[in-house]
Amino acid sequence: MKKSKIKNWASIQANALQCLGLEASHNKLLNLSADEKEKLNKFAAGNKEPVGDQLKFADIFAAEFNRLITANQDEAQASQMYADFVKDVQAAENTPTGEDDAPIVPDADGKTVAQQMQELIKANTDLLAKNKEQEGQIAALEKDPEPGVPEAIVTGNAQQSKQVKYTATHLFGSGQSYDSAERPWNASAIEGLKAGVIPKASTTFDPVNIAKLNEDLGAYARRNTTEIMSMLMDGNDIPSHWNIISGISDQLTFTSITTGSVTQAYKNSFLPNNKQRFVPIINKVFDKQIDIKWESKDLKQIEKSWLQQFFKPSSNPYDTSFPLFLIRELLKQARKEDKISIFKGVYADPAIHEGVAGSYLNAMDGLLKICLNNRDVNYLSYKLGEPTETNIFDYVESFVKRLPYDFRINPNLVLGLSQDLHIAYHKIREQQQGTNVNYNPDDSYVNKYQNIKFVPHAQLNGSGFMYVTTDDNIGLMNHVNGEDSIVRLENYERSIKGMADYKLGVYVKAFGAAVDPNAALTYEDQIFFSNDVEILTDVYVPVAKNDATPSVATHHALTVGALNTTATNITQLDDVVAGQEYYLHGNPDTFPSTLVAGANVVLLDGNFTLASGNVIKLIGYDGGKVVEYSRTEASAVVSTEQITVAADATTYDATAGTYFVTNANTGATALANITNAVEGEKYTIKIGSETNGTTVATNTNFTLVGGTFNSVLNSTITFLYNGVKFIETSRVQTS
Repeated sequence: MKKSKIKNWASIQANALQCLGLEASHNKLLNLSADEKEKLNKFAAGNKEPVGDQLKFADIFAAEFNRLITANQDEAQASQMYADFVKDVQAAENTPTGEDDAPIVPDADGKTVAQQMQELIKANTDLLAKNKEQEGQIAALEKDPEPGVPEAIVTGNAQQSKQVKYTATHLFGSGQSYDSAERPWNASAIEGLKAGVIPKASTTFDPVNIAKLNEDLGAYARRNTTEIMSMLMDGNDIPSHWNIISGISDQLTFTSITTGSVTQAYKNSFLPNNKQRFVPIINKVFDKQIDIKWESKDLKQIEKSWLQQFFKPSSNPYDTSFPLFLIRELLKQARKEDKISIFKGVYADPAIHEGVAGSYLNAMDGLLKICLNNRDVNYLSYKLGEPTETNIFDYVESFVKRLPYDFRINPNLVLGLSQDLHIAYHKIREQQQGTNVNYNPDDSYVNKYQNIKFVPHAQLNGSGFMYVTTDDNIGLMNHVNGEDSIVRLENYERSIKGMADYKLGVYVKAFGAAVDPNAALTYEDQIFFSNDVEILTDVYVPVAKNDATPSVATHHALTVGALNTTATNITQLDDVVAGQEYYLHGNPDTFPSTLVAGANVVLLDGNFTLASGNVIKLIGYDGGKVVEYSRTEASAVVSTEQITVAADATTYDATAGTYFVTNANTGATALANITNAVEGEKYTIKIGSETNGTTVATNTNFTLVGGTFNSVLNSTITFLYNGVKFIETSRVQTS
């Protein structure tokens, strides 16, 4: 007679059959109805609503019961043995009855039936997982061109518990061409695993091996495209609520439905008052290109790092094929750059600087550029001034209170802002509410608005821009070009070039639209809101070579001169918009451009040469004119007056200057404060004497990162004043 190997099976079976209203001697195959399954699952959960794996109990029980019945159907005494066993159990245990009482049949360990049933579910789940793992291993071996059991499974390091499999022909026993032992890098790995020692990186990356590696990159990328795109997305600091839409080759159009009011006081007749119109939002993905040049020694170092991973306790080398490892190296820098450009990118036509490498910031339009293009065009912004670390708490409250009530009470809203302003907000909230009994320092929502969640963006640090929208309104788009590998290598003179092509873009589903297309846009008609601070003033797009009338149609900040082949006079900016602020940044290699005063360019201090680092700010006027607002010459040397303070002074006055030199003191002296300081200004203290020298330590006014600043002659320490405290930014200790 077949018996179940499941612990406590007899007790589980007896109680389950009783729950189903069946005799303990029941020996017919079970075919449970939906109601019976529901009843049995609830019973297994202790007469509570089943959740999670508890919903699987009925199916698991029926499968095991039917297996045993089938196995024993030819044994004449099977039914009687079941009945005898159950009678023994019932004689030994007092089994409660009644619909509301779960039968309790303790086992030898004192476990209830419900506990036994949960063990059955877990055991079954673990068994299924193990079977699935074994099936995957068998399938991998079956693909091997030379089938057979692995030669060995080795542990490359005594501390390394992870095991790496290989066969005579393939690393990992995968059967894939890119893991073939015919590749010298894979052969080295297999030899090292056999010997249990880290092998040397011995591959010569000549044209033959580069061709093999290219072939492997193509095979791997075609088979694992999704994984590669996931790697590109990893590390981008993408907010968790941003969705990623793949397969977009050029543009993605969202058609939002703008709906008027639909409810009204009851009337006897049908009088609809809602109107709708569709507002298409066109979002674009941008071609991205990665170009990296490696020397042969660089590839050999990458190979060495790959081989070493098999013997590192902290690594996970189970299936890290060399092509994957190489792709990760190629994409590493791209991820760093993409995480910035998805917020701060401003696209520039690469044809302008053909043959010259462009900035990663000019490869795509990021979220800020998309918002800038639509602000006060497709949605209205709020004129709230500039947020600071001292006013941020009140600023956010003012922003949120201005949102239309019907929008403000919606669930799942997000407020995006810079990480530094988010930290400042929580510091102020803690100061104001930290002593409250119900204060929660980990609360990630706007004060008093548990439906509006903060989403801090490190990429916005230094910017006062913030927005509120629904949590499903913003996301990313990507696409892999063509059917070939997105990654490839080629020999280039005495070096190797690594290249990759892909597409990436940010989308916003909707900003706002009036129900009446002829009516002015109002705050009631939008689902995206922001303040109106200046943004992207420090992200420039290049101007074509020798352009005397550059256009500001696509962006308000231009970098000028890098492409010039001759010195050029700029006499006009094309496509000027009245009221818009414009920035010209000099960046010449040899031939600078000069902004020349004239009918269309009004300058306050004569012509301005856009030498390297020079910046001029202009304001657009009617008629296409621009008027100078300010200029900064990078070459100008700013002389800072050094103020020698009085002996024994513990407080300095910022109205006297920003650079203070200490004096000889008559007794031990510690700096306590700098009065009349200006927020955002930096202040420097220099030790002018070691006689009872002045020290600076962390106190209510100063925060020192490097500990107490002691009095050593000519040493300096610099602080940034944030409106509340002086924060150490640097120090030079002479000895």
